[in-house]
Amino acid sequence: MNAKAELLSLIDVFLSGEDQSISLINSIEGILVENFPESLAFEELAEPLSLFRPGCGSPYYDVQDMREALQEASDSLNYLE
Repeated sequence: MNAKAELLSLIDVFLSGEDQSISLINSIEGILVENFPESLAFEELAEPLSLFRPGCGSPYYDVQDMREALQEASDSLNYLE
């Protein structure tokens, strides 16, 4: 599986509610950092991914905040090469 397909698959897992763990978010972040550091998707998701801490309150991102960030970045994710 190529990096884009793996990234999109992991994001689908999060959005479906199947797995919304910090571990999954770390995997998504790792793929973006290693394969797409100059992309708009990386730019849009760097902060939310690094601040994902469910239940910790502001300034951290909870599950709903992360869902919104991933959905908002979906257009940028489709243009990754």
